[in-house]
Amino acid sequence: MQIYGISEIQQKPSLIKQMGLGEIVDRRAHKTLGYFISSKYEEYIHAALEKIEKEEKLAKLKILKAHQDLEFCEVGVDDGLA
Repeated sequence: MQIYGISEIQQKPSLIKQMGLGEIVDRRAHKTLGYFISSKYEEYIHAALEKIEKEEKLAKLKILKAHQDLEFCEVGVDDGLA
């Protein structure tokens, strides 16, 4: 995998057409900003991406449900004391 600086991509946008797989970094901040995967590899990784998205959505729903359950408990306790 090749490493591309964000300023390189900004100065020469045609690099994106040449890229297959690449890590995009901010060389000044010494940080990885993300990864670029060409659309020609989409069919190979589509199932994995769907699985990751599904797991992320389920995690968010579990957090939301726990938060709502806690709110309902608080409401129930307040009603019982009044």
